Amino acid sequence: MATPPRAKSAAQLLRQTAVGVDFVTPDGIIVPRAAGEAALLGHTAVLIGGLLVGFWS
Repeated sequence: MATPPRAKSAAQLLRQTAVGVDFVTPDGIIVPRAAGEAALLGHTAVLIGGLLVGFWS
C-alpha cells in the first residue's frame, strides 16, 4: 500500500496558489497577472527573485 501524501504547510499552499496565476510583491500583495505583465512590458516593474517590484496600475 502506498503511504498517504504529506500535508503541506499554509505557506506552501499560498505560494502554489500565487505562482503561475498572479504576481506577488515583497510585502505580500498579490498583483493580477495582466497588471503585472503590463508593468513588466512597460518597464515600470521588474522581477527580483520571483517577486514583482515596481509600479503598476
